[in-house]
Formats: sequence, C-alpha cells, structure tokens
Amino acid sequence: MTSPVHYVTVNALDGEVVGYVWCDATDVEWMHRKAGSLSAYQAGLGWYTKVREAHDQGLTPLGVLGLLSHEPGVGPVTEAPDAATLEELARVVTPADDRRLLAELDRDNAEAWQELADAFDALTDEDRDVKWGGGQKSPSGAVQVPFPLYSKPLQRAVSALRGVGAVTPEHRWQHSPLPQAPPEEGLRPADAVRAATAVLTAERMSDGEIATAVENGLLDAVAASLRAWYADPSPEERRQADADTPPTGRPQADPGPSTAASPQLPTSHPQTPTPPMCRFCGGSPAADVSFRAHRGLVILMGFRKTAGSMCLTCGLAVFRALTTHTLAWGWWSPLSLFVFGPLTLVRNLLAVRKVKRLSAPGPGMLGPRYDPGVPVRRRPRAYIALVPVLWVLFMIVTGLSAGA
Repeated sequence: MTSPVHYVTVNALDGEVVGYVWCDATDVEWMHRKAGSLSAYQAGLGWYTKVREAHDQGLTPLGVLGLLSHEPGVGPVTEAPDAATLEELARVVTPADDRRLLAELDRDNAEAWQELADAFDALTDEDRDVKWGGGQKSPSGAVQVPFPLYSKPLQRAVSALRGVGAVTPEHRWQHSPLPQAPPEEGLRPADAVRAATAVLTAERMSDGEIATAVENGLLDAVAASLRAWYADPSPEERRQADADTPPTGRPQADPGPSTAASPQLPTSHPQTPTPPMCRFCGGSPAADVSFRAHRGLVILMGFRKTAGSMCLTCGLAVFRALTTHTLAWGWWSPLSLFVFGPLTLVRNLLAVRKVKRLSAPGPGMLGPRYDPGVPVRRRPRAYIALVPVLWVLFMIVTGLSAGA
C-alpha cells in the first residue's frame, strides 16, 4: 500500500520549474525535473544543499517543506498520492522545453544546413553498414577491445549534425532514456535534437552508439526531421515562435510544466498567496510584528528587538517576556526612565494589538509552540517598575512641599 507524500514546487526567476522538494513521514528529498534546462539543473544542485541544511536543523520533514515554502519562487505545501505520482510529474515534457531545444539550432547558418543535406544525401548503403575492428588476441593473451570503423562520409554526416547545433547541453540526456528507433510518422524536431544529443554524446563513453543509431534508422530520421523543420517549420511552431519571441529576438521565460498529465495535482503556480507562517512554530494565521525590550544601566543602555511573523500564542509569549523585562530593568538611567522605557512599552502595546486580532493558530510544522505564561500583570518582576515611579512621585511631592 502506497502512502501519501507532500511536496513544494521550486521555480526559477524566469518561471521555469526547477524541481520539487518532497517528503514522507521520515525523510525529505530533492527531485530534479528531468526535462529542465541546464541552468535549472545547476540551480537544483543548490536546492539539494539547502534541503539537507534545513533538515540538519532538526526540523521534521514536513517542517522543512513549510519553511522552504516561504522562499521566493516556491509554491505551497501540496499532497500527492505517492512518490511515483510525483516522479511522473517530474518527467512531464512541456512545449517550452521543446522550444528551448529548437532555439539551440543555428537556423541562420545556411552553409551548415546545406552541409547537413549534402552529407546525408551522399551516404551509401556501404557507409551505413558499419564494420568493427579490434577483437584480436595478442601474444600476451590480452584481447583488443572492439571498436566501430566509421567511414569518412558517415563521420562527415555526424559532424554536420553538430554544425547545425543539434548536439546541445540543454538536453540532459543522462537523465532520460536513450531514444528508440523512430515511429512510422518520424521524429518531432525537438525529439530529433534530443536523439542527436544522446547518441553523439554517448558515443564518447560507449563505442557503437552511432552504429546502432545507423542500423535502426534513428540517425537518418534525425536528419530528415531537422531538414524538414529548417525547410518549413509547422504553422504551430511559427505561431508559437511569433508569440514567444520579444523584439530582442530572445525567447520569453518558460511558463513551467503543464500538469495535464496528472490532473489530480494542482498547477505549479497558485492563484492565491501563501498565508504567513509563524517563524517560531510554523502555525497559521500569523501577523508580521516587532516586539522590543529595553534595559537602562545608569550610563549604559541595552536594546533588543524580536521581529517576524508570529501566531497568537507565540506572539503573546514574546510580548509578555520582553515587556516584563522592560518593566523590571528599563528604568535605571535618566534617558531610560523618561524616554526609552516608556516608548518601548507603548510600541509593544501597539504591536500586540495586531496579534490579539488573530484567531487561534493551526498545527505547527517547525517545532514546539511558545508558552505565553501568565499575563504581565501577574508577574512579580513587572512591579519593579513601581520603584522608579514611586521615587519620581516622592521627588515631586518633596519639591512641592519645599516650595510651599
């Protein structure tokens, strides 16, 4: 039986979905979006580190998500039926992904496209019948590793694919399955870029990838798709290019992946803002407030400020603690007695009004909630403030008596 998981969607500044932070009951993980750009992948490496650092603070997995959901570009905490559903979402390929790959093609280089056409037209059946060398056993007993013997015309065709920009770092081929032989209707242009990138790059690590692509017809299908795209982009591609290309000639921001393939999951960009979360316990609702404390030490003074989003319970706890501290120690210098002490108390009273208007907070996700304790009027330390007040009154009465 599968268990639900929770996740937040992480977006880049340009709107592209970078990946997802997700958690179950015991751990929190980072998941890259498979079809994302190179810059999104690099940004995701930083998010992986950020997730681990947040988890190392001792927060619960759901607490980590709650904390990160307040970062710029991060969506709200959302539930998915299971981890497999989220993995399916991370595999979604969007039209924006296709446009990004097609933008890598050097459409303005007419010579390179002519070379691509000439190179593939010149290929013969003999060129496509790749022979292998090596495999011989040396006198010492070592066997030479077999290697493909690509003809010069085939090497020219491969080089021509690179010349038009069909091999691009924007397709992270290691994170996607190697392409299969093309269907009867041929390859889509963006898939042709993916196939060219995967086959030609993989050849550097594993001899024979190009030979396999030639044998099953994939390489010819790549060239045919790209040549057709160069000769006449589809009406949809032309319309989309006109809509997405600003006057500078640069593509607009990626709007992020469509969730049409997973209708049970919400879209990546919520329509309503995420409500504030208490900085101490993670509960909501919360209000953005600042509480202060002051201490007078004859000729020295100390100031303290605690600010941020606070729920009703934690806000009252901070207000009562700092106000009691000020009532006890905020009088013991002339400026503290007549200026900073009273001013601090007034500012705290104004701030706590925002907190008292909040309803009781929901369950916290970041940790234990502060205990407000008893009200200020029931704390003995608060009555230390009577000492300077009585002293001032005594001085006033004494002065009036002397004047009389």
